[in-house]
Amino acid sequence: MRDKSSPAPSPVSLPLSYTLYDALGLAVWALAFPAWPVFAFTRWGRYWLERLGQGGQSNPATESPVWIHAASVGEVLAAEPLVRELRERRPGLPIFVSTTSVPGREAASHHLGADSVRLAPLDVARLTDATIRKIRPRALVLIETELWPALIRSAKRAGVPVVLVSGRISERAAARYARIPKLMRAMLGFVDLCLMQSAVDAERICALGADPRKVRVLGNLKFARQASTVVAQPGENALARWLAQQPLFVAASTHPGEEELVLQAMARIWPTYPRARLLLAPRRPERFKAVAGLLQHWGMAAVRRSEFCEPTEDLRVVLLDTLGELPNYLSCATGVFVGGTFDPRVGGHNVLEPALFGKPVAFGPHTEHVAEAAKQLLAARAGERVHGEEDLAAHWMRLLRQPEVAKEMGLRGREVVAEQRDVAVRYAAEICRCIEHNRTSP
Repeated sequence: MRDKSSPAPSPVSLPLSYTLYDALGLAVWALAFPAWPVFAFTRWGRYWLERLGQGGQSNPATESPVWIHAASVGEVLAAEPLVRELRERRPGLPIFVSTTSVPGREAASHHLGADSVRLAPLDVARLTDATIRKIRPRALVLIETELWPALIRSAKRAGVPVVLVSGRISERAAARYARIPKLMRAMLGFVDLCLMQSAVDAERICALGADPRKVRVLGNLKFARQASTVVAQPGENALARWLAQQPLFVAASTHPGEEELVLQAMARIWPTYPRARLLLAPRRPERFKAVAGLLQHWGMAAVRRSEFCEPTEDLRVVLLDTLGELPNYLSCATGVFVGGTFDPRVGGHNVLEPALFGKPVAFGPHTEHVAEAAKQLLAARAGERVHGEEDLAAHWMRLLRQPEVAKEMGLRGREVVAEQRDVAVRYAAEICRCIEHNRTSP
């Protein structure tokens, strides 16, 4: 039997599409390389050496880690219960986490308790090969939609099992992937397990070339994230204590145009409920300044969370311009609107998190990226789909006028989540089984 904790490279047959992908990636990297020193001084250029496969910590222990890769903050938080379950099953198991975005890296450092955190290398074969050799992972775990051809091929060459966890393929993504069928079939052929959120996701990934024998439906990992692991009590800061004393509506992960929509909805509410408050949490940190300017343009009595000292009687809007604090305020919200749902290019963000806190959830018409979660919340009457500021205002007014409705919606949302809270257990079991099989294969 062969122990693959330090796998040796093995030849992997590549189709022409893969060769062209590698050549294109190398060419783009070479052309962009002279600009890296300038890029390094921007927010998105932080940790730029890590994007080139350098810097960061090397393997944090003598035993090879499980490498978990997530795109950004939402996927990182979804991975939290999985990391916890892996730790429980395999005490002492090193965990290495990489992310695609800088905010994701910061969230991983703050929440996951991994042995090492860094940005993933650019998806260029030379960089991913070098990173795999440096990390020496015993498994590569990809969260949701992180399908990177060069990284997956590098893992395969090194004998590292690749597992897609909580896999999700939206209708739009499936159409995009279908334009490169040969590359998709080759890449998915290198994935050992495709563990999908829903039967629809499973059908789509099989249509793209995944072997049906390697595809299973285990559910949405975001259901497994326990609110108790992230909730700070409202009393832990003065702003949360103050917001908990009056009706609070939260607009989470908003994109351009959605802040205006929410403000228009609140403008319909304030004449009747002048003490209602709004917390705006833009999805991207680089938009904080623009949203602050929007609030000033509207003449709103508003404050940025980072500048909050003490409340004033006329304060109506709080701009959450800090990272990792949103759960503090979800816990005292009357209702929550989840953004990214009025832009078909985005397709929605995590509609489950408010349900974890027992809060009624509202979202727009575009939930392609969270289709299964939105479907379950709607079926349970724990969520509301709105099509504009009038719908949103009517929904929130109903919650204010009928508190029992808000409570019932919140309870039903919690039940939806509770039904699948063993999802992390199932995912961790599959990953451990895959690792053991790989270590003992001849």
